[in-house]
Amino acid sequence: MKKKIIQVPVIVGKGSEQFFVEKDVKISPPSPAIFKIENIEKKVYITDAHVIPGKVIFNAYIWKNVTYKTVEDVCDGIVNGPVFHATFKIPFGGFVEIKPIGCEKVKEGDKAELLEAFVEGEKDFLHDEIICKGQKVFCSLLEKDVVKVAFKVVRTEHVDVCVDEEKDEDKKDICKCDDKKDGKKCFEEDEKDDKWDKRYDNRGDYYAKCRGKYY
Repeated sequence: MKKKIIQVPVIVGKGSEQFFVEKDVKISPPSPAIFKIENIEKKVYITDAHVIPGKVIFNAYIWKNVTYKTVEDVCDGIVNGPVFHATFKIPFGGFVEIKPIGCEKVKEGDKAELLEAFVEGEKDFLHDEIICKGQKVFCSLLEKDVVKVAFKVVRTEHVDVCVDEEKDEDKKDICKCDDKKDGKKCFEEDEKDDKWDKRYDNRGDYYAKCRGKYY
């Protein structure tokens, strides 16, 4: 037995927190005002994360794409207008308390790895109302979001392991026949067995040729 040292990542802690993020977005010309929101796409990006004793501090932003209807013309109560979008970023940051796993304490030098980051809930408020073609439209959108962020903290450690020493094994097949005559006989018998296997496995032309020899 001999010893080797392997390098492995060890999880020393995990933690998650919720963050409240708010931003008032102004829809200004040349973008038209909002008549009705059709869809909101959102995603959270973590730009950096660092470990300090017992915590992970980070910076992030919410990417949002708001698709909305506009008012261009109104005829007989029917509102017409193209569909626009407003795409923007909402920066935020904070820290996550890390609960140690086992007796390990989270410290500087450990590595933070993101587990999840997403918008857990949101509420959007349209305001700054004006009138366009007799219809109410809105020039501002107030965003209120609850974001969940979770990290794990990993530490690189070196572990001693015991392994068996490699042994050279002779994998060659050795014929145990006493003389050349017996050796030749063994070879012929092996060749015959090989032909039998081919005849048995393959039901084509080879089977037709060999059938007369064995029966």
